[in-house]
Amino acid sequence: MGMLRSKEKVKILKRLNRISGQVAGLKRMVAEPRYCVDILTQIAAVRAALSSVGSCILKDHLESCVSEAIKKGKGKKHIEELIDVFQKF
Repeated sequence: MGMLRSKEKVKILKRLNRISGQVAGLKRMVAEPRYCVDILTQIAAVRAALSSVGSCILKDHLESCVSEAIKKGKGKKHIEELIDVFQKF
């Protein structure tokens, strides 16, 4: 089972910390009397940020784990996993 490369892990953790801050802001917006459209706009921003993180993780996985598996002749299993992930993503 593959793990994120160290360089990518640092970037992703920074992004997730920012997303965590966005979610905390969303909670405050809901608790306060804030305009619904503003809240929905923030939800869209959080979704986009999470999608971006997912794309970074997918890219890292393709460049490292899947690439190595293909070189070793074990790519079929990883490709099947990717298909499952794409269906969920």
